[in-house]
Amino acid sequence: MIRTFLHGILRPFMRLMLINLTRTVSQLPTPIDQPHAHASGPDPDRVLLYGSGPAVGYGVLSHALAMPGQLARQISTTTGRGVDLDVIADTALLIDTALEPLETVELWRYDAIMTTVGTNDALILLPLEQWREKITAFIEYLVENSGIGARIYIVAVPLISAIDVFAGMTGWMAERHANRMNQETRRICAQFAQVTYVPFSPLVRADFTRYRSASTYQQWASLLGAPLISDLLLNREFQLTRDPLPDRHGEIEAAPTRDELQRQEALDAVGILDTDKEERFDRIAVLATQLMGSVTALITFVDHDRQWIKAASEGPYPRELPRSGSFADHVISSAAPFVVEDARLDERFVDNPLVAGEPFIRFYAGYPIESPFGERIGVICVLDHSPRTWSESETTLLRDLALMVQRELEG
Repeated sequence: MIRTFLHGILRPFMRLMLINLTRTVSQLPTPIDQPHAHASGPDPDRVLLYGSGPAVGYGVLSHALAMPGQLARQISTTTGRGVDLDVIADTALLIDTALEPLETVELWRYDAIMTTVGTNDALILLPLEQWREKITAFIEYLVENSGIGARIYIVAVPLISAIDVFAGMTGWMAERHANRMNQETRRICAQFAQVTYVPFSPLVRADFTRYRSASTYQQWASLLGAPLISDLLLNREFQLTRDPLPDRHGEIEAAPTRDELQRQEALDAVGILDTDKEERFDRIAVLATQLMGSVTALITFVDHDRQWIKAASEGPYPRELPRSGSFADHVISSAAPFVVEDARLDERFVDNPLVAGEPFIRFYAGYPIESPFGERIGVICVLDHSPRTWSESETTLLRDLALMVQRELEG
């Protein structure tokens, strides 16, 4: 009761101090380049960094030196894969309006979403019941709109007393309030399987009498990126395997493994096999052809002994083809893209009827389509009659198209 009374008296004063703080930090250098960071490597992970504080990049002029670049490089160094990281930063962000900038963002495209919200709310002593309600709605929105298998990271409000303008009694009050907010956030995060609460105790004092440096963000990326990197590694290590089907030499197929049975059960549960053509899937296949400049794009689902074609950008294509020795069977064997730049030079496919005869496939690039529970049940692919090279940017596009298909299946 006493705390509520004191907060009510202090709240207008704290809002004025926050306005003063906002004016102070507005004079600091911030990144002037595009809100994006990239680390080169195959099969890039997609990450979104959203919020205030660490996401803004005070003191440096490029996102490559700020949190996005530092985080992308640390992820890539550990996983051995590329990283495409987008950042949406707002100095004045409050939980009350935190969802508005995300309403036009395709959250399903990201493997991981990291948010840094709550510092400004702690500084104005936002009533705890309001924080509880708003942060719950915020997390629920992220969960409902993120992609299948995506992880969400809610970063704790850091030490308020480290900010000089809130030192002394005001800083002490705000910090105690932030601790209570963090306790509520941790409890709420624990209710969602795909959400992780990330403690944050930066070692570098944010006193605004000097600028933060790239080394500051490197340290912060190490603190905040550890759980994200661990999850990305675990997700990619979870590989569904199956015993090989007969190859072109006619070897006998082994009995399906337990993982293959689970994969087939997931495909059957989706209920997509032998359904009519649908404009929503045809549209994605046509989009793939347009983006990749290919002759044809297919969306196929891999059944027991056949690959069933749900959509084709160009026809005519049969509704089903044998699974044995197919490109699609190779695609679903891993979570990575599968690319054959010249099938006539690849001993695995040189005798494939679709390579040796009509439609004379020379180039193939496919990306696995996953069920809502992560089993690889299908493929989106682009085909060409001539050999061609493949780039990292095209992998990103093809992966986005696979995620679009997964989004339709989830719906």
